[in-house]
Amino acid sequence: MSERNAFLFEVAPHHDAGVPAVGHRLSRRHAFLYLLLAVLLSAGVILAPLLVTVGISFSEPGAWAGVLSDVQAWQALGNTLLWWVLVLVVCAVGMGLAWLARNAGPLPGRVLRVVLILPTVVSPLTTGAIFRLLFDTNHHRGLAAALLGSDTPFLGPGWIWLVLGLAFVWQWAGIAFLVFHEALARLPAGLLRMARAFGVSRRRRIWSVVLPALAGPAALAYVFALVAAARVFDLVLMGAPGSMQALVEGGGLFWWRHNDDLGDAGAAALAVLMSLVVAGAASLALLGLRGRVSWSEPAPAPPPARGRRLWPLCAVVSALWLLPFVALLLTSLREPAAAARSGWWSGGPWTLASYADAFADDGFTAALGTTFLRAFAVVCVVLLAAVPAAYVLAHEHLLPRRAWRPVLLVSVALAALPPQAFAVPLQRWLSPIGTAPALAIVHAALVIPLAVLVLHNAFVQVPAPMLARDRWELFHVVREARPAVVLAGVLAFVLVWNDAVVGLLLNWPSGDHLPLILLEQARHFMSAASPLAAQAVIATAVPVLVVAVTARRLYRGLTRGVRR
Repeated sequence: MSERNAFLFEVAPHHDAGVPAVGHRLSRRHAFLYLLLAVLLSAGVILAPLLVTVGISFSEPGAWAGVLSDVQAWQALGNTLLWWVLVLVVCAVGMGLAWLARNAGPLPGRVLRVVLILPTVVSPLTTGAIFRLLFDTNHHRGLAAALLGSDTPFLGPGWIWLVLGLAFVWQWAGIAFLVFHEALARLPAGLLRMARAFGVSRRRRIWSVVLPALAGPAALAYVFALVAAARVFDLVLMGAPGSMQALVEGGGLFWWRHNDDLGDAGAAALAVLMSLVVAGAASLALLGLRGRVSWSEPAPAPPPARGRRLWPLCAVVSALWLLPFVALLLTSLREPAAAARSGWWSGGPWTLASYADAFADDGFTAALGTTFLRAFAVVCVVLLAAVPAAYVLAHEHLLPRRAWRPVLLVSVALAALPPQAFAVPLQRWLSPIGTAPALAIVHAALVIPLAVLVLHNAFVQVPAPMLARDRWELFHVVREARPAVVLAGVLAFVLVWNDAVVGLLLNWPSGDHLPLILLEQARHFMSAASPLAAQAVIATAVPVLVVAVTARRLYRGLTRGVRR
């Protein structure tokens, strides 16, 4: 081993997936009890129906051959891979913005953190509506066409991928920015200086020091974006005109449109194919979810002059990310007839009539209350199941060594699994217990794997002296990782509040779930632009308020996971 390689071997950060235990050790019997609720929900709502779906796919001769020879099905699966490419674009944009703003100073950095994270709590339906307004083909209504001075087919072939891609990146790049921004701020500056002093090349420093430090944040950002891409559904339904949806729909939306045409076995075969594609993409996250990296020395504070030079960049990025919100708000305040004829930048007449109509709609207000109660119930179930499960997974000695990595792999795969893969058996099994309880159960089961990953990422960072004090060790860990627990709860609330996929698969057309009301309003998109925008603003205000109240702990939960 050369001198340089020997140096890097000694000083490069190494992952420590285990948390040392001293004194009290939780028995494996109790560990399996801690996993019980999460396993029961995941097995009962996801794994068992998925196995039934696999069985149905082989129940009819020729079902697989029919799907594999279906050109439209392959186009939908190809679109699924394109959405996966957008996941990589989201991570790259977040990393690029974090790199450019790494020395922006405290105030610009705080502004960027707030502005870039806001789109994350917006419903994909609302995001689709916003970008459809911005890129309307009529230059009297669409801002992009107005800047060009002529009608431009932004929502037609050749452009629609650009519009939806921009919408997807706008919504999810903020999370990637946050995790990379914090990771870059805490790079091991001392090790980098020592590597330079030893004459280690820049390329080797990046490979041996920087990349291991960014592996965990990159995996977390990747998982978040992958979950959104694997379940992309409502963004296409709202953002693309009906004639263009077939060009950009992924496997999930194609399945929803054509499952009757495909037949039970054909639809099941397509669902299994989608699951395999998503599982393969999700497994890449394991490259970064390998455990804990702790740095005793954070990067030095940036010089203030650099921050002053970055103010223009921060201002431009903030303006671009706030522009869609401005478009939505101004559209909601315009008189409905004027909003249907001209763009939101054209001015008044201004009115609150659309908001008054929204609150006067008994169906809309009832959906607000029902969706809030459902989201709150799901948060309770998710935390009750995910906290003990993540605690067990964060301690390798509590599970057989051979089982730890497969369990984590299954958690990653389940977090991104499209619900179409198990929708048909669930419809049959859960219909006797009623729609409302069924929706809450399914939502909780879908969120638990993601919550387990978030909490696991935090629990492995709890300092060893905080652990293994007594039989109440779990409570000590939760107290230390409180930011991650808050993050998991807020994630569960926002995902349920904004979800339209589960509602469409299990609840349509009863319409007691808020996103379904917005989707129904979108049937007459241009004539109902102002009322739709008003309902979208009201629907967005609730998760924004939740995030505002928990902002400090959310940021720490997403970037560090622990209090210290």
